[in-house]
Amino acid sequence: MRVEFLHKNEDSKELILFFAGFANQPSHFKHLKTQNNVLMIYDYRNFEFQFDLSAFENITLIAFSMGVCVASKLLRNLHFKTKIALNGTNCGVDKTRGIHPSIFLRTAQNFKLEDFKKTLLCERAEFEFREEKDLKEELLALYDFCKKDFAEDFTWDRVYMSEGDFIFPNGALKNAYENLIGLKEPHFAFFAFDKWEQI
Repeated sequence: MRVEFLHKNEDSKELILFFAGFANQPSHFKHLKTQNNVLMIYDYRNFEFQFDLSAFENITLIAFSMGVCVASKLLRNLHFKTKIALNGTNCGVDKTRGIHPSIFLRTAQNFKLEDFKKTLLCERAEFEFREEKDLKEELLALYDFCKKDFAEDFTWDRVYMSEGDFIFPNGALKNAYENLIGLKEPHFAFFAFDKWEQI
């Protein structure tokens, strides 16, 4: 995994810890403003998280898509001020509470970046991505990771579901959570917000 500050304010003890989705890059979130610190975790080709969070007094966790599954497994022993999930579940890959395993594996094996862009964004924006080969490696690593322990005891304070999501099935989120907050957005739902604190 890679770690990068999207926003850094040494006068603030507040941190938004953001576990991004598959294929996300820091540039995808540049429109979101804040006066606080935002630390982005992305590129899930390995799953080692060793960043020291002790400098921050209040940490809000935001996780998107497959980042919801990754965060729920890696951070289960940490305390957060608030935990927010968008378009993902703790299972990640699952027959009823995630992306169906056969669909996920077929997508990983036959991954085409141009097709993925269309389903992610519904042509709302032009984003830069890493090489297709790297993204295929990331998908396969996520597939293996999701088969490990399911973090059922990891709960979220707020969960968003995009009604126009063609990647993560609405039914999977409904099976996994109650009290979903609906968004009229594609899978990449972040254009519904101008600031990190609005999420």
